[in-house]
Amino acid sequence: MSIRLRVGLAIAAVAFLPTIAAADISPACKQAIGVGGTKFVKKVLKLGQRCAMRKGASACRADATHPSGTPSLDAAIGRASTRLTDRVSTACANDDLSAFASRCAPGGTVDVGTLVTCLRDSHVNGAAAMLAVEFPVPNPNTSKTGCSTGETCECSCSAGSPSGAFL
Repeated sequence: MSIRLRVGLAIAAVAFLPTIAAADISPACKQAIGVGGTKFVKKVLKLGQRCAMRKGASACRADATHPSGTPSLDAAIGRASTRLTDRVSTACANDDLSAFASRCAPGGTVDVGTLVTCLRDSHVNGAAAMLAVEFPVPNPNTSKTGCSTGETCECSCSAGSPSGAFL
């Protein structure tokens, strides 16, 4: 099992498995959430890696709240999201999903659509965090001591970053 898949599984486990384990949710729904979420985050990570290698990291920033800037990446993530929606919707249609309310709809109720949106957003953002470490993008307009607004500053690598991510 690759390290990327292990990290993806860890994100899914930390985010949702404690909630699922404590809830009275059908085994089929639990499996759909676990397997569907894992496949989804793996696909998003793979798509982002391919895009970053072909077009450069700055052109391929996946984010749950806005488009990446690369239509083909956005379309592929959309197709993966549709597969996640189909898997979870079918398996969880008759389940009580209130256990996800604290994470997915604080103060509200959770239906299948809300759950899928929550899964998709958290998993896209998790994959984006991994991609940011693998493919760092320097920010040429970083305001540091001695830099004026609009001036291009020198980027330096963080000593504490395992990937040498740019500051």
